[in-house]
Amino acid sequence: MEKILLVVCGTSPTLNAINFACYLSGITRSRLTGFFFEKNTYADTPKLKKAYGVPYVETITSRDLPEYDKKVQKTADYIRLFENTCDEKGIPASAKCINGPILEHIIEESRFADLIIADATVSDISKTQEAPSPFLQELLSSAQCPVIIAPSSFTPIEEIVFCYDGSPSSIFAMKQLTYILPELGETRATVVQIKDEEIKGEERKRVSNWLSKHFEYADITTIKGSSEKELADYLLKKQHALVVMGAYGRNIVSRLLRQSHADLLIKTLAYPVFITHY
Repeated sequence: MEKILLVVCGTSPTLNAINFACYLSGITRSRLTGFFFEKNTYADTPKLKKAYGVPYVETITSRDLPEYDKKVQKTADYIRLFENTCDEKGIPASAKCINGPILEHIIEESRFADLIIADATVSDISKTQEAPSPFLQELLSSAQCPVIIAPSSFTPIEEIVFCYDGSPSSIFAMKQLTYILPELGETRATVVQIKDEEIKGEERKRVSNWLSKHFEYADITTIKGSSEKELADYLLKKQHALVVMGAYGRNIVSRLLRQSHADLLIKTLAYPVFITHY
């Protein structure tokens, strides 16, 4: 892996996200680029808009707001914190402050990146309490490289938990993780599946053989049942783990993240979550 993007809100990034990004950059010897942006209620320049079908020009810009200078200074302070933290840890890094369409810019950059690390608290100008935020949901769905949601508290990774349902997307996510983070091969790997019956026969043999080629210690666990709650309860007991999920927006993973257990698994995330698409 060569290039990691860290996406944080410039006015309220968390130091844990920066430390976690430095940790992954350090073990993979990858360059880290921090993308900072501000939550602007208004555009930077006057914009043509419509109200009740009538066009008008919105003349108020973000620069007209009384808190504008404070927000700019706060973003600059956090960028300095990011650069100093990376410098202290010996991480090659650079920082960019995004102006204009934030999400579009990040998606475009993701085409040429190996991994995005997103702060779990990152959001756009919306004030919703939904977790993950609509901004983060869209990033997860549209990113053109794998995304890791940074944990609320950082500890080194000691176990990788693969959420497996037998689908091509879950297998693809397993492969992607091992391709871009082969340095985690010495950690313990656990394949967990929610199903009425355990993985058996030829399928279990194939999964076991694959695990043995990439990890020194591995196990397969079946949670009897079929609900997201059972998976959430299992994951919430984990510590020092990296959780791997596939196909955000298409299966049990999206329902798990979008609905009742989102606050537990994302908003107060105790571990990083790796998500990619098939």
